[in-house]
Amino acid sequence: MANTNAASKWYVCATPQNSNLTEADYNGLAWTLISKVGNVGETGKSTNVLTYNTWDTEVADKAKGITDAGSPTMEVARDPDDAGQEILRQAGAVGNNNRYAFKEVRADGPLGGTGTIFYNRGIVGGPTRPNGQNEDFDVEVFSIGFVQEEIIVKPTSGGNAPMLSVAPAITGDAEVGETLTCSAGTFTGDTPLTYDYQWFANGVAVQGANTATYELTAKDLGKIFMCRVMAKNAAGNAFGFSDTTSAVTNA
Repeated sequence: MANTNAASKWYVCATPQNSNLTEADYNGLAWTLISKVGNVGETGKSTNVLTYNTWDTEVADKAKGITDAGSPTMEVARDPDDAGQEILRQAGAVGNNNRYAFKEVRADGPLGGTGTIFYNRGIVGGPTRPNGQNEDFDVEVFSIGFVQEEIIVKPTSGGNAPMLSVAPAITGDAEVGETLTCSAGTFTGDTPLTYDYQWFANGVAVQGANTATYELTAKDLGKIFMCRVMAKNAAGNAFGFSDTTSAVTNA
C-alpha cells in the first residue's frame, strides 16, 4: 500500500550544527516542530555522472562525481507565533551561514510505533511570500540547502523501547598513554539491544571515537572526557551518559 504525506511532521533544531552528525548525534538534539507545513520540495541525493571518452572508446566509460544532498523548498502557512517557523526565519537571515539540523518523521509506522525518520542538516534561505489575490493563502517559502548525506531510520515496532536504569561508567586512568573504557550501562526493553558509543572531550564530540574504548594521547592532555551510550532495539532507542573523568595528565 502506498502512503501519503498526511500526518508526517518536520522538526528543526534551533542550535546550529556545523559539523557532520551521526544518527546518535541527531537523536540527542532538542527538536522543535515546524507547524502548518503545506508543501515540501524534492529531497534525497543526486550524483553527477561523469563521462570520459578516448579515440578508441566504443562504449562510454562513466564514473560518479560530486553528490548533491538536495535543495528542497518548504512552504508553510505563515504563523508569526510558531516556534519552528521562527527558527527558520532566523536561520534564513542574511549573513547567517550556519547549518541547521532537520528531522522528518513519516506517518508509516505500525500502531504504537514510530514512522521512518529522515535526518539532514543544511543552510536556510528566505522566506519569500508569494502573496497573490484576495483568496490566496498567506504562506512563506523557505529554501533549504542540505550539506550532508541524509540518514534514514526505519520504522520501529510498538514493543518496549530501551529505558536506562544504570548509567554507563568510565574505567581507566586519565593519563596520556592509558586507555579509557566505557561500560554500556543497563537498559531495559525488548531484546536484542545494540549499543552505539560516542566519546566527548571538554563537551565536544571526538570525531571517530565510536567504540567502547578510547586511547589517550598527548593531544588529550588537560581535557576532561565523557562517554554517551545509545541503546537501540526494534521499538526505539535511549541514551545514557557517564560521569566525566578528571583532567588528563601525563603518566
